[in-house]
Amino acid sequence: MMGEKKKIVLFWALVFVGILLVLSQRGYSDGDDAYFYQYTHEMGLFSYLSWRYETWVGRLAAETLVYVTFRLGLWFWRVINALMLIAIPIGLLSLAEKAAGRKQGEAQTLAPSIAAVSGYLLMGAMTLGYSTIWVNGSIFYTWTFACGIWALLPLAELVFLPRKEAWPQKERGLRFCARDILPWKFLGTIPCALIASMSIEQIGAVLLAFEILGILYCALVQRRVNVWMLIQTTLTAFCFAVLFLAPGNDIRIATEIATWMPAYETMSFGQHIFLTTQWLLSSFANENKLFLCGIWIAGIFLLLKKQKKSNILIGLTALFLAAGLLPFIGVTLLSDMGMHLTDITVPIEHIPQLKELTWQNRTAMLWWLAALCFTGILLWRAVDEGQALKVKITVLLVYLAGIASEAILFFSPTIYASGARVYYLTDLLYLFLILCMSFWMEQRARNVFYGILVFLGLFHLLFQLPLFLSQL
Repeated sequence: MMGEKKKIVLFWALVFVGILLVLSQRGYSDGDDAYFYQYTHEMGLFSYLSWRYETWVGRLAAETLVYVTFRLGLWFWRVINALMLIAIPIGLLSLAEKAAGRKQGEAQTLAPSIAAVSGYLLMGAMTLGYSTIWVNGSIFYTWTFACGIWALLPLAELVFLPRKEAWPQKERGLRFCARDILPWKFLGTIPCALIASMSIEQIGAVLLAFEILGILYCALVQRRVNVWMLIQTTLTAFCFAVLFLAPGNDIRIATEIATWMPAYETMSFGQHIFLTTQWLLSSFANENKLFLCGIWIAGIFLLLKKQKKSNILIGLTALFLAAGLLPFIGVTLLSDMGMHLTDITVPIEHIPQLKELTWQNRTAMLWWLAALCFTGILLWRAVDEGQALKVKITVLLVYLAGIASEAILFFSPTIYASGARVYYLTDLLYLFLILCMSFWMEQRARNVFYGILVFLGLFHLLFQLPLFLSQL
């Protein structure tokens, strides 16, 4: 019989070929792709980066990738994009394996790999399209998010590796180390951190936050600080500052206000809060719902495994799960929040207001607000009983990071115009949670859970097929 290693290599090779076949049917779009194609062929690299930094955006790393890619052509993009699309699930599996306290290599087997890839099918069609098969969008989102995920691998090893293996206690007090993790690993992760932190603000903020928290944990609890990780975090912070200090940011924001939401500057704080809350809750009720459903299903499996079962908690989880699946049978009572945007490519002249919502819209908002709060409680209770407090806190922080990565659009006039790609990072963070939770299940339950995920993904693909076909 074929060995497990050969199976997994063959699986990823087939996934790569399958993705490449899909991408081979895609070309440049008429909008942003045409814009970038023109200017990357008219200007030199440094002239292009200087122009973009001073007049539009500080995402120098992503802009460099855009420049190189548009100069080298579509087949370069297709091959690299296919590699990045398999690098993301592989990286998430490795992170989940470490966080869940599993043996190295346990995650890189066939069943969890299939489940990880099915995560793409759980995404909304527009999220997947904007972030993975649109040339410009995939470079900014898929490539930089893949870099951010891989940049966290050594940090996860430092935080979650058992102390007796990683930090032998021979000295007291804080100690700076360079060999508690193989230094060569940082040859790849430091460049990844630089790319992620000087590209999309969402992944840069998440990466920097977890790096700082990880170093603080190592310093305060384990009394060790890895020198290379400290260097990576310092460079991440520097690049993130360069991103935000770009003189073009003010010009871009002013232009985006005039182009997409002229009333943005005159809105009150309360209006900003309502608009962001409505948009965020609607995203979880519609585009992101299957990732919450995945977390709820995993939570039920883990709660049933516990010696002291909470029937109330299990019942509430099942209730939220059932409500989350209602749109698939045409029931939108709890998913319609009054966001009836038919075209995000035109300016928003009328800002939604609370007083305009029907009782159904308000009920839906309250329901999903309760669902998000409940999910945080569920994650805290569902974590395997043998796991340390740091694991519970990490799981909760990742969950909150998924919400925060969308809530940051509070500060953007393109909250609607940015499109569904804004949900991409939230989906990936929650896929990590789903995979992490699966590793706390018994083998038989885990395989059943993976089967459910794959079924949901395939069903979702068929459900969205008309939308996919309409975009081709």
